[in-house]
Formats: sequence, structure tokens, C-alpha cells
Amino acid sequence: MSFGSILVGMANGQVVLVTTQRLEGGPPLRVVYYVAEENPTKAEAIVSTLMAPNESVVAWGPLPEAAVKALGLKRGEFTHFP
Repeated sequence: MSFGSILVGMANGQVVLVTTQRLEGGPPLRVVYYVAEENPTKAEAIVSTLMAPNESVVAWGPLPEAAVKALGLKRGEFTHFP
């Protein structure tokens, strides 16, 4: 049996937490991001590219492949919901 091409499925992603320390004080603001990158360190780096110095980025854990697909994300993309 011969296959003309090999299909590579989308892998799991990562749930990433971004914490913003408010410049005027008060409790920090936390936003959850969904990243189409299986490696936690790479997922943090992807989200970090848009973050300010007063924000920290931490990978929380895996995001199932089905959720990555449902969010319409392609490898390296991310989104969040307010």
C-alpha cells in the first residue's frame, strides 16, 4: 500500500496565564490565553512577544487538540477571551 503524502495532525496546545501588575497598584489583572503550541516553553515565548514589562507569562497546562481545532488556531497562533 502506498501513500502519496503524510498528514500531520495538529498537536495539543497550551493554556497560558498572563498576569499584569497594575502600575497604579491594586490587585493584578489575569488573562488566560489559548496557544496552538504543544511545548510549554515555546507557548510562553509566543505570548511573551506582545507583553509589557509589568506582565508575567506562565504555561498552566495542556490544551486538548480538539479545543485547538474548535478555536480555529493554527500552530503558533493564540487567542484569549475577556
